[in-house]
Amino acid sequence: MLIAADCLPVERSPESLRHHFEVERELANRLRASTREERPVLVPRLYAELYKRVPDHPRTDRAKSPEAAAAAVRSQLRLLSSFMGPKCQFVEFGAGSGELSRAVRGKAGRVVAVEVCEQGDRQPASEEGVEWVYHDGLSIPLPDRTFDLAFSYQVLEHVHPDDVPVHLAEAARILKPGGTYVLSTPHEFSGPHDISRYFTSGLETFHLKEWTYAGLSAELRKAGFDWVGAFVRGQHEEKRGLWLWLIIETTLRFLPQKLRTVAARKILNNVVVSATRGAER
Repeated sequence: MLIAADCLPVERSPESLRHHFEVERELANRLRASTREERPVLVPRLYAELYKRVPDHPRTDRAKSPEAAAAAVRSQLRLLSSFMGPKCQFVEFGAGSGELSRAVRGKAGRVVAVEVCEQGDRQPASEEGVEWVYHDGLSIPLPDRTFDLAFSYQVLEHVHPDDVPVHLAEAARILKPGGTYVLSTPHEFSGPHDISRYFTSGLETFHLKEWTYAGLSAELRKAGFDWVGAFVRGQHEEKRGLWLWLIIETTLRFLPQKLRTVAARKILNNVVVSATRGAER
């Protein structure tokens, strides 16, 4: 059942949302039921089919206003500013149509944009200042110990839960010792955050798993990241950030689910962390 009309995004009609939901649910069910051996081929095909069948999907540049795209880039740059430098070797996972990677040109020594398939008209195989790399959704075709900074924004929730350890290990592999992975992904308590939220209380489309600070920091450490920090109000907090969110999560777990969701939507929209790769792997 569709939620109240006054809660719908103004730029999309109920019919458009329903079509998007049904298409994405169909494709997501195929992805959930797939094996790891099937996914390297299946993931790019499913996303390419989604963007073809849902041309107004928010992740395509055809669906974004210049103002919204610019605001998103400014927000992401704030997360990266304390880690970026003119000699920084930077890689973005899930680069979409490339707005952020283009904005980083000139702020870093090298910029690599990684995607599973083309998503927009402005996404060439290569362009001045940005190297485009396409991959199978699992292995990342980049060399070991190459990058100083990796970034993903609203990507991890799309990775099959069985493959998250692979993705995080690949991120650690391509980072130099002491390199950092900054990532933002929707928080489980305030979800669902994808198209599912307009029709159901569960995850039924391409958000295969939404995360908590506790769950994600544990996975990062298993993948070889020695230190995990967090952000408070968009600012990196080396000392208290992660512990603050862990305490809040522990407190919210005692609330009934509906009340927890309401509270989390005020303070826990995303899990935003930085993870530093250890010197030895």
